[in-house]
Order: sequence, then C-alpha cells, then structure tokens
Amino acid sequence: MNRVNLFIIGVNKAGTSWLYYLLNHHPDVFMADAKELYYFGDEGPNEERPESLEAYHRHFPFDQNYRYFGDATVMYYKSAATADEIQDYNPDAKILAIVRDPIQRLLSQFRYNKQLGLIDEATSLSEALSNRRYLIDTSHYEETLPAYAGRFGADQFKVVSLEAGRADPGAFWAGLLHFLDLPHAPRPEADDQPENPTGSPAFRAVYRSTVRPLRRCFPWAYRWLLGSTVARQAKLALLRLLGKASAKTEALSPEMEAQLREEFAPTYTYLHDLGLEVYARASAGKGD
Repeated sequence: MNRVNLFIIGVNKAGTSWLYYLLNHHPDVFMADAKELYYFGDEGPNEERPESLEAYHRHFPFDQNYRYFGDATVMYYKSAATADEIQDYNPDAKILAIVRDPIQRLLSQFRYNKQLGLIDEATSLSEALSNRRYLIDTSHYEETLPAYAGRFGADQFKVVSLEAGRADPGAFWAGLLHFLDLPHAPRPEADDQPENPTGSPAFRAVYRSTVRPLRRCFPWAYRWLLGSTVARQAKLALLRLLGKASAKTEALSPEMEAQLREEFAPTYTYLHDLGLEVYARASAGKGD
C-alpha cells in the first residue's frame, strides 16, 4: 500500500527538526524532502499545502524499498480532527510527538516568533503572553496529545523528550529504533545540536528582511531553500557570525516563572505520568 506510515506531529519548537534529522539518517526511513507538508488538518499556509493526495504522494518514492515513509509537520498535533484524518488515511501509521520543558518551549517559540516577524522585536514576554494565548496553549501537551494516544494506542503512538534525548542520545536512539522495530544503525553524528535554532536579534532582523518575504511571495523558492545544502550552510555561517538567541538575555523574573510553573502544573504531571522522568522534579513542584 503506497501510504505514508510515519508521522512526526510536533510539538513546535520542541525538537522536531532534530528528530526529523535523526530518522532521516536511518537507511530504512525516508523522510519527505520538504519538512512541514501541511497536508492534513487546516493549520499552516495554504500556498505550501499539496493541492491533492497525488501531489502529497509525490514527496515520497513509494517504489523504493524503505520500511517507513515519513511526514514531519508540527501543526498536526493541534487538533483531534487532524488525528482522525491521519487515522482514516492510514490506521496502521506510527506517530511520534516530541516534547520539551513547557516553559523552555514557550520561550523558544517567543523568540522564534520575533524572528518570523509575528512578534515585534521590542515586545517583552509579559506583553506577548497577555494577548497571545497560543504561546501558552502550545505547551499544554496534555490537552492535545491524548487525541493521538486514544486513536492509535501505545504500539503506534509515542511521546519522546528533547531533554531526555540530549541527556542520553544513545538510549534515545535505541528507543526510537525499538518503537519503530527498525534494525540497528549507527546513531547520526552531531545529533545533540538543534537543526532549526533561533538567531540573535541581529540574525532575526536579517531573516525578516530576506527569508520571510521570499516565503510569502515565492513559496516554491522557499521550499527549495529548505532542501538546499548551500542555503543551510549559509544560514549556519550567519548564525556563527551574528549569534544564536540567548535565554540569558530574556530570563524569566521569579514572579513570571512561578506563574508559569503553576500554569503548567498539569502538563508536568502528564509528562511524568508518561514515564518521562526528566520532568519529575518539576511535576513535584521542585523544578525551580
């Protein structure tokens, strides 16, 4: 059956690019050359969405001998209706979600939204949170991911952790192979580095004036850039020159951190109940 059978459904700014990178280096896995296909659900830019199932399938060489054909689109996690669409499309698919400490994920998305021009560079975190509830909602994994757990079950749906992967890359890789029932393959090198880092304010200004207009006006060219080794090397060189975003420059006040700890108490409990012990201290209220 010519169907995509592996989905990375999110979560945004929690390590999906890193997970995509890892899986794409296994010889039995083909991840679509274009990350973020937006085919299922109604999230994401319409101009980048395949216009038909045939167009969607053109991203995958089904005539080749791969065990998995994978689609990594972070917007898929958001809706139970999207889970239904994917289940209807392929009820035997494997589903992966990657999570991150909910507060750190929120901060990363806040900085990344500045890079995208969705939040003004001068806007503080408290100002952003006052009128952009989605920054908080995205980190409430317990409100979205159970839709996939209920439809696909433990054998087909797995939540993994960015922090756990960084703490023990070998065990993380072995866990992925076990879940996907894949033969052993060497863990990709440099897999402790993020594949889609957010830049410093200077880098973000360059990004907003170049890449964002290109994506808006010429989405096909933007798609080409995403798969271009030369473009990626240029981006990394610019990041080295101008710097990456620093959490220290946008540190939380004790009051804000306490508010967010309270906000995400159910989230930490959910993660702990999944067996992700890396979040155990936070779920017990000792994460400061």
